[in-house]
Amino acid sequence: MKKIYLFIAIAFVFVSCQSNAPQNMKVINLSVNSADWIEKTDNAGLNRYYSAHFTMPEITSFVYSSGSVEGYFVDNGVQESLPYVRHFQNASNALWTRTVDFDYSVGGINVYVTNSDFVADPPLAMNFRIVLIW
Repeated sequence: MKKIYLFIAIAFVFVSCQSNAPQNMKVINLSVNSADWIEKTDNAGLNRYYSAHFTMPEITSFVYSSGSVEGYFVDNGVQESLPYVRHFQNASNALWTRTVDFDYSVGGINVYVTNSDFVADPPLAMNFRIVLIW
């Protein structure tokens, strides 16, 4: 009898885990060429950052409200979860941090690159992987 209860308990756990698995998933690869970054600042010409917009009809109102959108920076075969934050120092001992992040709405996604020193330094080409789960 104990074996039957153990079997039922294991089956219940297995079925419970399976029912929580995502029903749908879609992976979308995006590339931004160096010339495609748009430089933006505030009204005073300060707080410089760069952005790229992608129309993404896959982000439906259902995915937006009931799903999940995950972003990754892809570099040399390695994926880094967004936001991606790295700290740098050059030969003149100047220090800065580069942050890459994103936001999305129904039908579109924006990717941002911000350097903490706000120097005009457009990003090079970058690749991203967007994962939609619903």
